[in-house]
Amino acid sequence: MKTVGFRSVVLYILLAVFLGGLGYLVVNLFFHGRQWAMQPYNGHLSAQMGDIKDRNGNVLATSQDGERFYSDDETVRRALLHTIGDTAGYIGTGVQSVMGDKLTGYNLITGLNRTPFTSLSSKLELTVDQAACAAAYNAMAGRSGAAILYDYETGDILCKVSAPTFDPAFVPEDIETNDAYKGAYVDNTLSSSFTPGSIFKVVTAAAAMDLWPDSWSTRTYECWGSEEIGGSNITCLHGESHGNQDMFAALGNSCNIYFAKLAGDMGGEALQRKAEEMGFNVNLDFHGVTVAKSSLDLSAANANELGWAAVGQYTVLTNPYHMMVLMGAVAKGGTYTQPRLTERGDFFSGVGTPGRLMGPETAQQLKSLLRSDVENYYGDWMFPQGMNVCAKTGTGEVGEGKAPNCWMVGFCDSAQYPYAFAVVVEEGEGGIETAGSLVSAMLQALA
Repeated sequence: MKTVGFRSVVLYILLAVFLGGLGYLVVNLFFHGRQWAMQPYNGHLSAQMGDIKDRNGNVLATSQDGERFYSDDETVRRALLHTIGDTAGYIGTGVQSVMGDKLTGYNLITGLNRTPFTSLSSKLELTVDQAACAAAYNAMAGRSGAAILYDYETGDILCKVSAPTFDPAFVPEDIETNDAYKGAYVDNTLSSSFTPGSIFKVVTAAAAMDLWPDSWSTRTYECWGSEEIGGSNITCLHGESHGNQDMFAALGNSCNIYFAKLAGDMGGEALQRKAEEMGFNVNLDFHGVTVAKSSLDLSAANANELGWAAVGQYTVLTNPYHMMVLMGAVAKGGTYTQPRLTERGDFFSGVGTPGRLMGPETAQQLKSLLRSDVENYYGDWMFPQGMNVCAKTGTGEVGEGKAPNCWMVGFCDSAQYPYAFAVVVEEGEGGIETAGSLVSAMLQALA
């Protein structure tokens, strides 16, 4: 009897283990089945994916006779590589990787087997405009960088381009060894952060608005092109002297001395606090894709380092996606609409929870500053008529004998063109010359 009882206990234990393992497998299948099925080494799956089209119905990717084909236009193929993804699946943030289950018709019940029902969800229409993406790519002129623009009312991403890139229809044989393709699998719009230079002055200005709500606009400082702060010099670009100026003039002139002195009077804690309120040191989520952080750490900064941080140098880094939604928040009174890549109820779609990055009064004041930049310093002639562009340029010095990161961030204060954007081009000539011309090309294509 004791033997029978012992065997029964063993059988019950084995049954419990079996049921536990089965339950664990079922739970993991439910939560991770899509990832298992869509692993990059299942290369044949790309040939089963449905069509991907842009917002105007242009085919960006399709499958025929067991092969994956991309747009007939090489420029479009290169410009949208990181948005669409590559056939091998190395670009993990591309639509073909993130939404591969929908493109192949995968579901939990039938897996990847074709049925009349699973084929219904195999096509995808994106919000991007291929003409705007091609224009942005051409304006990069072979340089590395990122360009991203969205409708801050609907959340539709209209342009999203990352470089370096390659032609997914003819993958270079030396892609792993040629330095020209170094970083080509990385989507710079989502997964990279760059030294921002003067675009960070928008954050410094916002911190001053919080600290001195009644006097920030009349606060003046003298600039002679170079000044010792904290034991070392802080200089303006090309050593240019700007004289006595208020914040409107200082932002238009992109005066480093003004904003370094401003930060010195505010203190590092005030600037750190405002930057984090505006999204720094936060991993923003793009519908399940974690966006690289914009970062700022002033905990150990001395007076000179604080001055340089206030103008977007020191160790400050910014991400293009974050800068785009930050500009969208300025345009919309402090909150931003969640960006999306598809209009239907898919992984990259849905308005989501709007984020607040500043108060409505700060947003309105920043809008006035950024509009003054274009109206009085850059020139409305750069952009299509009626867009009422508000913007700030930046040149982020990166050292090592390299030319700077050239930025322009901003938005159109227009009901007809509700666009917010962020562009960065590595080793460019200047904010206006390089980044400004890229923004102009994007907006011209959308006009």
